[in-house]
Amino acid sequence: DSSRFKRKHAGMSEDKFDYSSLDIDFEFPPAKFAITEDWYAEYAEAVGEDTGLCRETGLVSPMSILALAMAEMSKKASLPEGSIHVSQTFEFRRALHLNDVITAIAKVTQRLRSRRVDLLTIRFHLYDQSDEQVASAETEFILGHSYGG
Repeated sequence: DSSRFKRKHAGMSEDKFDYSSLDIDFEFPPAKFAITEDWYAEYAEAVGEDTGLCRETGLVSPMSILALAMAEMSKKASLPEGSIHVSQTFEFRRALHLNDVITAIAKVTQRLRSRRVDLLTIRFHLYDQSDEQVASAETEFILGHSYGG
């Protein structure tokens, strides 16, 4: 199931910081990872994706790369319990293939705190082994403590 997949690949570390402590312009440490056949097969199984195109062409689902980037970035940070992922946008600049090596860079671009909500926006930029930007993404979370979650 996908929650088992996420836990396994989140690489939980003892020295994590909490997303609720992050402010605008916080930059996550860069994360570097390879798109391996084993990882992609496990991802595809977790989300119910057919891997036929990947087997035939070596192309991988663009969404899988963002999932892997977020898992790698989460190795040093954790969302407060009860947090909700509320939106995401993606822009892919080229097809991605098995064995591409990706470097993910992420930065907090918005933080809206009020009595009722604590919204955090993170912008990702993904680069391949040639330092060509291959994708960018933005994701938003309402942090769990903001609504009593």
